[in-house]
Amino acid sequence: MSIVAISETLGSLGNEIGRQLAESLGCRFADREIIAKATERFGADLAEVRHNAEEKPSLWERFTDSHRRFKTFVEASVFDMAANDNVVLAGLSSTLALRDVRHALRVRTNAPEHDRARRIEQQQGFTAEASLDVVRQTDRERAARVKFLYHVDVDDPLLYDLVLNTERMTAEEGARHLREMVRWERFQSTEVSRAGLVDLNVVAQARALFMADPTLSGRQLFATASRGAVSLSGSVVMPEESRKAEGLVAGIAGVRSVLNDIIVTVPPSGLSRGF
Repeated sequence: MSIVAISETLGSLGNEIGRQLAESLGCRFADREIIAKATERFGADLAEVRHNAEEKPSLWERFTDSHRRFKTFVEASVFDMAANDNVVLAGLSSTLALRDVRHALRVRTNAPEHDRARRIEQQQGFTAEASLDVVRQTDRERAARVKFLYHVDVDDPLLYDLVLNTERMTAEEGARHLREMVRWERFQSTEVSRAGLVDLNVVAQARALFMADPTLSGRQLFATASRGAVSLSGSVVMPEESRKAEGLVAGIAGVRSVLNDIIVTVPPSGLSRGF
């Protein structure tokens, strides 16, 4: 059982390689489905999530919390799919979200921009000049978004286990390379790596559930997990908020127990603050 996460530049065949790989392995493939699942699960707007996941952040966004909110939703969707293993995930920073998953194979696909533009021209029917403009603009926007959200250079090869130059490579050939790699022992899940992934997924789901809840989204709440045992910390202003946070976390798959150390900063009605 394996997890493959693919980050592509536009026109570099990353999604096509991912689809062919998933088909040959008999496993699930997801790209845009990641966004759809995030919007359905957490009640977010599809267009907003797509913009925040893929496009260059606006000046206004740099001073608001919206980017963190939608990043949290997308990462929860990525982890939820990865938690079942046997999946190929394409785009949406899945390679960065899963960087701490020991058995995940993280791949970057790229090619010279003129080769990528030629593919876009053939696929979309654009002019050669328009295709090149689209490739360059998309590169800039995706790089800016990743830099803004993760503070890394998306083209840094050290972020990936493998970087494929698809200039002289077909999607089928790329899929064959990855199919050989996922058979390596280091990319096979183990009991330890699966347990670690479950804990990472629990924390990701908890963050997203807190962010999506109208009464908890403005609170400072934190979750850690170890072998399904979750510890909650942070602060709320009402006891019922603490109970609600605990209830949300208790319902996440893989949670065995919840230790609630959330501090209530406002005492229940009728109790004095003084001595």
